[in-house]
Amino acid sequence: MARLPFTLVEPSTTGLIVLTFGENFHVADCTGRVVASTIDGLEGDIAKISSPGKGSIGAVTFSRDASLLAVCTSEKSVCIYSTSSWDVVRAQNAEKRVNALAFDPQGDYLLTADKSGDVYRVPTTAEDSSSTQPDKKPEPLLGHVSILCDIAFSYGPKSYVLTCDRDEKLRISKYPNSYNIQAFGLGHKEFVTSVATMQIDPTIAVTGSGDGTVRLWDITSGRLLQTVQLQDVLAKYYADGRAVCGKDTFEDRTTSTERYGVLRVRAVESQRLFVVVVERIPALVILPFIDGPVLGNAKTIDIAFPPTDVGVLDNRIIVTYAPDTAGEALGNNELAIALSCSGSNNEMAVDKMLTNALNSIVTTKVDSVPKIPSIFVWGNKMYLERPKGEEEEEE
Repeated sequence: MARLPFTLVEPSTTGLIVLTFGENFHVADCTGRVVASTIDGLEGDIAKISSPGKGSIGAVTFSRDASLLAVCTSEKSVCIYSTSSWDVVRAQNAEKRVNALAFDPQGDYLLTADKSGDVYRVPTTAEDSSSTQPDKKPEPLLGHVSILCDIAFSYGPKSYVLTCDRDEKLRISKYPNSYNIQAFGLGHKEFVTSVATMQIDPTIAVTGSGDGTVRLWDITSGRLLQTVQLQDVLAKYYADGRAVCGKDTFEDRTTSTERYGVLRVRAVESQRLFVVVVERIPALVILPFIDGPVLGNAKTIDIAFPPTDVGVLDNRIIVTYAPDTAGEALGNNELAIALSCSGSNNEMAVDKMLTNALNSIVTTKVDSVPKIPSIFVWGNKMYLERPKGEEEEEE
């Protein structure tokens, strides 16, 4: 029997860490000890969390003060939990499958970004069944004409909501009147998978894409400030055979094509850098952030397996691993790694205590680990060369 790998990792500002696997998730503290879970029968003093609903978990996020946690599933369920009691504050079904979540800066609303390109605003207050007043319902906030991939808020006195989509665009909208578009960030050549902002410089955003680039933007104008070509630093992983090529994607089933699809970009505020993980490549890309603003020279940190996600806990970077291409289990003790970052040169060292704690966490037992689909399957908006039987899911 194998353990399901962690597919998402989401740390909070107060030291909590959410780890998702299949339809379930654990919440661990900063030492890696599980404090709450949707799984029954775990040993120890672990709070029981109600299931968010049917379907695999597609996105998780904390409010900025970490008082609330939101989770959505592939079956359109959206749940908001109180992190003080782990009670469900609000639960509802979305109109379409939600791909990304973000709380507004005040934590008064949860924004859901869905596969139809729409963003809805959901109140985070509990429904009052005794009230004679109609309860606040989700309201449409903004819309794209393509699948939304990620959503984030800027920092600073003016709030902007940043959304990125399958049509290569970054949209920067004012909040809460998001029909007012501040700017578009145009320049990516493929779907934009991830967007990150930084409190130490609220004027910038960093995006990652299926085109193999990471780009730095000015939020107020949408001006492209810098482009980092990931091939320049990651081609060596294909050259020596360490990268797992995209043979499981519909567009190219050979083992010869090099791809550099960004899974996630995260800001490491305490170290003034951004960390990037790329599909099928067993490495982290570290990009220092320098006043200017500019991204410094990229460097890579080797990890044991290709990643599924990356999260940041103060100066620690947590990476969750993917199964191998055959869908077999990973090693018994290798579901994640935690790296501690320190010094002016951003030296990385394995945090052995946290890594061991994360890898000792119990997940669901399965006969074999299911393959994790490539982002290039849904990312290609033209859906050319799609084999029979792999039509896009309709909802």
